Amino acid sequence: MNIKEVAQRTGLSAHTIRFYERSGLFPKIKRSKNGIREFTDSDVNFLIFMATLKKTGMSLEDISEFTKDGCILERLESGEMPKEPVSNRLSILMDHRNKLIEQQHDIELFITAVTQKISFYERYIEGTGKKETGDFQDDGKKV
Repeated sequence: MNIKEVAQRTGLSAHTIRFYERSGLFPKIKRSKNGIREFTDSDVNFLIFMATLKKTGMSLEDISEFTKDGCILERLESGEMPKEPVSNRLSILMDHRNKLIEQQHDIELFITAVTQKISFYERYIEGTGKKETGDFQDDGKKV
């Protein structure tokens, strides 16, 4: 399939796909005699996974390290893949997962703080909260 079709399937722009290829984040794509990129389904799946890593906040540097051996699925399935690149990818993913878990914890705290503030304002509007401006406080801080 061509780059336009891949862009539609992955949600990435053709420009981004070309950038990933030029910068080495994505392995060189086979080309037709006319120089047109010819993507396989494996290429598309690999791009989708790269986009997922990017959406989760993984740096381009870490994505580059992760993808330096290209799509290794076929080599893994055939038993032709050395364990070192797989161990490296595992380490990168585990570190990234730990960062995501930390972010998740922070987001849960933020949601709790916002929910408390919403409740405070709702009580005020309903007339069950403090009404005097000088006394309009939440957790000891003026709002």
